[in-house]
Amino acid sequence: MKKIYSIIAAALCVGSLNAQTLTQANHAPIVGDSYQTVDCSTVGINPGGNGAGQTYNFSTISILSNTVTNNGVTVASTGSASSYPSASVAVQSGTFNSFYSASATNLSYWGGNIKVGGQNVTMVYSNAAPVAAYPLTLGTTASSSVAGTQTSIAGAGTFTGMCSVTGAGTGTLMLPGGYTYNSILKVTTSAALSFTTPFGPGTYSQNKYDYYSSMQKYPILSITNETITSALGATTETVVLINNNYKVVGITEAANQSLTDVTVYPNPAKDNINLNFTNENADPASYDLVNVLGQTVRTQAIPVVKGETLYNVNLAGIENGVYFIKLHVGAKTSVTKITVQ
Repeated sequence: MKKIYSIIAAALCVGSLNAQTLTQANHAPIVGDSYQTVDCSTVGINPGGNGAGQTYNFSTISILSNTVTNNGVTVASTGSASSYPSASVAVQSGTFNSFYSASATNLSYWGGNIKVGGQNVTMVYSNAAPVAAYPLTLGTTASSSVAGTQTSIAGAGTFTGMCSVTGAGTGTLMLPGGYTYNSILKVTTSAALSFTTPFGPGTYSQNKYDYYSSMQKYPILSITNETITSALGATTETVVLINNNYKVVGITEAANQSLTDVTVYPNPAKDNINLNFTNENADPASYDLVNVLGQTVRTQAIPVVKGETLYNVNLAGIENGVYFIKLHVGAKTSVTKITVQ
């Protein structure tokens, strides 16, 4: 009976891990979010192909030392609430702020502080740019015309243009250290803007590629290509950022290192959840409970029992939401997505 239940549960687990769909719940920024990104070398960077079954191989990318903490904060705390009345949350990245609003059907960007051609620019959108149309999966697309004002060292001006977002590809993402994610959604966002300044008109274009795993809320990797053209000439820049937590729930175990015959139930869970697995060699066992930001919220040892093990996890103190239970038995590991209600 246990074997039959294990097969059913494993199928459900695989389905959830391969659910390459972004929704407001697992994607939109909220106050209290916190994650870190690290700069990477841009040498030889190629965003890869579109469509299903892609392989995005960034295993040789060089990770640099500049780390930025990104925090979800209230709009009022930024001191810019009057400029972004439609925004409901801000993401603070160092000294820069980005402003968003979210609903069950979309995530919108209202502007903020950006760096273009080495210069700091403040953008205020009167018509928001689409960041996501929920549910966002392979083939989903949304676009809209945008307009607003911008301020930089060149003075104040206006801008108009088009922005779009597309669920462009799915597949495997390979990262340094042998970390591989097998359930990736590549999201492409594009902007084509025309702007005015006291020194004359110009254009700005951006193509951004974000690679999402179903196991983390924020992108595992982001590539941004942007070009600005004005009376001073043209400047092109590429920025590559990697999520500092990409190793936390990376599922790179080879077949002989993956822990099989694991059931996790009930799922969704409320007060408790059971881990049912086999510890053939009485190896040390433990579990990590990881949230969608990649943060480990609990680590606990499991008493060693040779053979079949049933361990009850008390969820007291764990807030409602989506988590991952990473079970370790000796050198073997399994990851299961759970929902706490």
